Amino acid sequence: MLRLRSMGIEERRAREREQRKTEIVRAAWSVAKRLGWAGFSVERVAAEAELGRATVYGYFESLETLVAELGREALVEFGERLAAADGLAEALDVPVRYSQQKPAAFELLFPSGQDTRPAFSGPAIGSIRSEARQHIARLLRLASRSRATLPDDTKSAEAFLAGISMAATMVPELKASTTLRRRFQEFCLKEASPPDANAAEQSTRRRRQR
Repeated sequence: MLRLRSMGIEERRAREREQRKTEIVRAAWSVAKRLGWAGFSVERVAAEAELGRATVYGYFESLETLVAELGREALVEFGERLAAADGLAEALDVPVRYSQQKPAAFELLFPSGQDTRPAFSGPAIGSIRSEARQHIARLLRLASRSRATLPDDTKSAEAFLAGISMAATMVPELKASTTLRRRFQEFCLKEASPPDANAAEQSTRRRRQR
């Protein structure tokens, strides 16, 4: 009986600890959205969660581990959105839509500036950012199913697609207009005409010249 009661207490404590950790992460995102990463700190997260700083450190031993936790969460969500895209055009749109809907998360994965604090420049967040870039590189799989024209070697093709995809997050006009983004994508990924169509067109031109 005592053992069962002890197990029940341990399970309840584990649930409570997990709930508190979730609350801290939620507070951390709130601080990041409101103040940006430049103003992000454990102290501000603790104040947002209405907890003592020592309590936050009891769950995350440093600012670096807290930021890495947020980075992993953002990475999973970003990857899921890419995986759920129906086709190449929709997948190319994922970064810009993510940057619109989750600007703090996008900035953490794809920073526009340099933050020299270890939490934002160290190996933990660096590895997460590298994996986020690899997610975009996988757009090549979708492109291979279309008739998009791409560089012949894989690395160049991946870089080409990443450039198209990320450009929309940096150019205000592309970011604001889906129609303009589609035209930009089509311009960059102009479909190659089938060989027989090319031959037929050339034949027609020769006949007209006679």
